[in-house]
Amino acid sequence: MRIRFVSLLTVGMALASIGGAGGAEMDSATPESQGVSSRAIQKWIEACEQASADGSLKGFLHGFVIVRHGKTIAEGTWAPQNTLEKPHMLYSHSKSFTSTAIGFLVDEGHLDLDDRVVSIFPEKLPAAMSENLRQMRVRDLLTMNVGASFTDAEKKSKDGDWVKAFLHNDVETPPGTAFKYDSCATHMLAAIVERKSGMKLMDYLGEKLFKPLGMESPWSTTSPVGIACGGWGMNMTTRDLARFGQFLLQEGRWGGRQLLSREWIMLATSRHTWSGPIVVQSEVVGSGSDWAQGYGFQFWCCRHGAYRADGASGQLTVVFPKENAVVSVNAGLGDMQKELNLIWEHLLAAFKDAPVEADETGLASLRNKCAGLALPFDDSRVEPFPGFNGQAAERKADGWEIDISGQRLAIGDGGWAKTKWKFSDSNVEPLFALYGTHEMAAFGRKEKDGSLTVVWQFLGGIRHGRFCCRIKK
Repeated sequence: MRIRFVSLLTVGMALASIGGAGGAEMDSATPESQGVSSRAIQKWIEACEQASADGSLKGFLHGFVIVRHGKTIAEGTWAPQNTLEKPHMLYSHSKSFTSTAIGFLVDEGHLDLDDRVVSIFPEKLPAAMSENLRQMRVRDLLTMNVGASFTDAEKKSKDGDWVKAFLHNDVETPPGTAFKYDSCATHMLAAIVERKSGMKLMDYLGEKLFKPLGMESPWSTTSPVGIACGGWGMNMTTRDLARFGQFLLQEGRWGGRQLLSREWIMLATSRHTWSGPIVVQSEVVGSGSDWAQGYGFQFWCCRHGAYRADGASGQLTVVFPKENAVVSVNAGLGDMQKELNLIWEHLLAAFKDAPVEADETGLASLRNKCAGLALPFDDSRVEPFPGFNGQAAERKADGWEIDISGQRLAIGDGGWAKTKWKFSDSNVEPLFALYGTHEMAAFGRKEKDGSLTVVWQFLGGIRHGRFCCRIKK
């Protein structure tokens, strides 16, 4: 089920521009006025596109926002994606928002970091509890030091109660002694927010964070019993992520108000435990990587004095306290270390201490580049999706259409065509699964043998595929 927060604010947004993310803290400015070269930003964009083309990035960027000194200096989205205006799946980037909700509870005196988890859910406890479970604290959930792995608790639950399943698993080692990344620990944090606040997680964040920051359309999936997933499942625009990053950079202040204490922001984004080496998207990432720099309260420490929120397949908000900058990215890619390396190489190196000389030619080139961003028809980089093979495509004025189980998929000829597509009717959306109605885009190419090769992608997410079909005579 979805829990959606919709503010009453209306902010006009262009599809792609230099600046324009909205809000007093996010006014537009030229890159040069904020100490960044437009040419350097364009080189970063082109380097990312080249890494997509040569396969080293293992996917594509979908959208980005760059903020310097509180000003939006560049943003863009690769058509047919529109991540600046439409929510994109965040995966584990959601964790940092859930942590922030815990921060509001702590600030308000409704929760203490040393509260025992068992004291919050007494009715869900096993008949026989281990001492390790008794000693598990809220801070152990925040730092991924719970003493056990509950990654599949949502799958092990027979009644859809993931909290109960978590509490009924063995806690093999004393909590607080070893880092083990665990998304279900964050689901426990979401459940704590909902129990202590008496509100749904997204409603609580809506009141405390989303509405003050002008974030209009965040939404989240839930467990079968209606608790926000917490460790995944949130959907937001890239502009929303950049606002969040700027809020963190300003140490909890927004619009002249201290929304969340500076002390919490500093605590949450500092290292509390060492993290590496770990497995990131099926690859072991070890010493020297940005997954081995330590972990805070659901935030990753980075090299170069930065920290970040991140989620599978390239969802990033990187905060640079020393450089006073934020870079947020939505993507669908497989090598996030490569993604970060390109940020370090091209953007971090471009942040100067003072304004740089105006460059009208470079600025115009960057604006044109951002306005024309589009994902290529690249079937060599897309996994086959044989389930759609062999369908008969009917010619239309601007492309083709095929019927798949009673639904019509539009396929563009020379460009992307969009279709509303209904997935499962289930009211639960586990990781990487879809339900409800989402927008799809498809691009077709007629082959010499008369067949049609089609590449499709889910808008607002990472799923894509390719298939071949025949064309009706």
